[in-house]
Amino acid sequence: MKKFLLLSAAVFMLAGSSMAADKIVFVDLEKVFNGFYKTQLAKSKVEVQQQDIEAERKVMVDEMTAMTTEVDALKKEARDTTLTDEIRDSKRMLYEERLLKLRTKQKEIEDFTTRRQQQLQIQVTRMSQTIMDEIRQTAVEFAKREGFMAVVDNSARRAAIGVFVYTHPDAEITDTILKELNSKRPDISKEGGLFDDGTETNKVVKGIEPNKAVKSAETNKVTKSGGKL
Repeated sequence: MKKFLLLSAAVFMLAGSSMAADKIVFVDLEKVFNGFYKTQLAKSKVEVQQQDIEAERKVMVDEMTAMTTEVDALKKEARDTTLTDEIRDSKRMLYEERLLKLRTKQKEIEDFTTRRQQQLQIQVTRMSQTIMDEIRQTAVEFAKREGFMAVVDNSARRAAIGVFVYTHPDAEITDTILKELNSKRPDISKEGGLFDDGTETNKVVKGIEPNKAVKSAETNKVTKSGGKL
């Protein structure tokens, strides 16, 4: 089904005369995300990659299993009193060598699994964000076209993510609040720096990096959401 039809269930049905009169509409972004065809395609892609990871891991596990069998046999032979001391010593040395390789293989599998799952998770996050950005932009363009003042996300996740998808400049009070807050700014030249306590305000503390850049708020800009595949 095309994107227009998928979005209509949650967005375009809001174009009724009563809502148009109110100038405020609501959209369940989570429902739209789950019903969007690109989300389903992304899920299928992730499933295929997960299967590929499992297939690669199985080959490595099979190799480790064979190595384990060999190590167990060498360990038994190294303790076999029916064999001469010379043979047992050679078996023990070979056992230690194979055991070391077995542990290396185990670590290799662990690292492989962790690395590939992290890579997959990064890809899932990136795809989810790209899809959600498109959904939100579509909602914004629809709201502008229909003359709505605001679009409110009423999905179950609204308490944990940005609620407003779009707000008309006339309904935006960011500048007003900012002006009021800045009006209380003290005279630093007379009272001293706000952080004049001998500390470095830009210092990285225990691995926490300061923001590289602080972006100014834009009235019509889409805030980030939390759709997940």
